[in-house]
Amino acid sequence: MDKTELNDEVQIDLSELFKLIKKHLKLIIIFMLVGIIIAGSYTTFMIEKKYSSQGTILLKAQVVDGTTVDSSQLNSNKSMIANYIKLLQGNNIQDKIAKNLDISTGLVRGALRISNTEDTQIIEIGAVTNDPGLSKRIVDETISVFTETVKEMLDISNIIIVDKAEINTGPVSPNLKKNMLLGAIAGVAISLGYILLAYLLDSKIKNSETAEQVLGLPVLGIIPYFEDQSED
Repeated sequence: MDKTELNDEVQIDLSELFKLIKKHLKLIIIFMLVGIIIAGSYTTFMIEKKYSSQGTILLKAQVVDGTTVDSSQLNSNKSMIANYIKLLQGNNIQDKIAKNLDISTGLVRGALRISNTEDTQIIEIGAVTNDPGLSKRIVDETISVFTETVKEMLDISNIIIVDKAEINTGPVSPNLKKNMLLGAIAGVAISLGYILLAYLLDSKIKNSETAEQVLGLPVLGIIPYFEDQSED
């Protein structure tokens, strides 16, 4: 290997790199803390908080003779769940909700979360907005409008409210802990990248082997280094 080839190569001494990382441990910690502070501040003051509220309705099957559930109606309810969800997601109901609450249909559409637990007759109606009170009102109004619409259109009145919506003052997003963790990881990654870059760009000769390779001359001797231990 000639001198030109050596200069074009990048050699990484892992032990030397680990020593450098250990030497700059304080720098890594500082970058990590800065990342946590930036992520926490951005999450707290810059990202709009979202609040969720949720209600649950049940399609009740008719009871025969006071004890027996009408199985045919039970199967009918299960098959109708998908239709009810489509109805809840449709413009007809959402326009009525928006009109009753004096808000836009787009806001209602963006806020509503409609779901059904598999193999159940339960429909979960949730809403996520930047106002906990508004989220609750959207859920309440959705249940009310849906119940009235189904009764008028299909003459069905077996829908009961299992869980009423409540005002939840704890935001569901953003996730402060998650974002602070990501900030810490980013800070550590940036500091390690800086240390690695500084290591790769360091052109100082650190040992006799490197000196021989770079200069193309044998090392005749090494002058040892001793720390000054003389007393004042």
